[in-house]
Amino acid sequence: MKIVKTIPFFVLGLIFIGTSFSDSNAQLVANQPYLVEGSGFAVTDKSIKISQIDFLISTGSQVGSSTKIVVEDGFVTINEIDFVVTELTGTMLRDGHFIRLAGTAENTIGSKVSISIFGRLIENSDEGSIYSFSGKLIQGTESNKIIYTTKISTLGGTLPTTSSSSPTSTTGSKQNQENEIIIHILKGSANPAEFNYIQKQFIPNLRFYSIDRASIVPGNTLTFINDDTISHSVSSGKRDTESRAGVNIADSRITSGDIQPGKKWSVTINEIGFYSLFDEDYPWMTMDVVVFPDVESDILKRSGLDALN
Repeated sequence: MKIVKTIPFFVLGLIFIGTSFSDSNAQLVANQPYLVEGSGFAVTDKSIKISQIDFLISTGSQVGSSTKIVVEDGFVTINEIDFVVTELTGTMLRDGHFIRLAGTAENTIGSKVSISIFGRLIENSDEGSIYSFSGKLIQGTESNKIIYTTKISTLGGTLPTTSSSSPTSTTGSKQNQENEIIIHILKGSANPAEFNYIQKQFIPNLRFYSIDRASIVPGNTLTFINDDTISHSVSSGKRDTESRAGVNIADSRITSGDIQPGKKWSVTINEIGFYSLFDEDYPWMTMDVVVFPDVESDILKRSGLDALN
């Protein structure tokens, strides 16, 4: 128990030591979209859980030394369980040297978490601005202290390009090339009443894809193989979190058309950002894709979080 209690605060101390001597100026400016990608830990007196944040944010107009921030899309992950952002806003202070975010996120079965984090600029790199974040994440009656090392970078790139459905039936699961990720649409996905769910940490999660979440780099290809007995489709868009009926609003960035049983369809994504994918006929079939450059950051490597490795 002593180790559990001591390690998080030791790590937190290392992070703030790094921030105390930083004279960096933030690269964040008003009225711009940014990608936030961070990893760290959610800590209680009894456990340490791996946690991750992936946000698409936009900054508003600057008033004095502060700028409003809205999280347009994204999710928080705790031990591989994703909570999609429902309402998360904040403020960028002192020209980006500090960031405050607070709001809520929700998982697929309606369980909510409350998030309140404060970020401090550590350093800038060619890939973006590096921040240390700390704060609280409350799930039910459990309060977690959270620690993240986070990179915030500007958005850019081109729109995704798609290829039509292949007439060739494919049943294998191996990748055809290094930059291709194979995703199987699982048999029975159209009828969840008869679908066998898996048990993850006492939370039942229905699975309709072989991969519920994918992290890729620009230029990677996602190939969907329909292992179900009826046709499916893949579209991108935004989830209506206020609707309990599971409504998804398509944005036309990615659209497959019908993928017949035993057939496959591929899409190559070149634009960085977040993609919420779903089947228009079966709104419970959803997955998340994060597209982010594959860069090695010496700053992230030097993070105090490496002390746990």
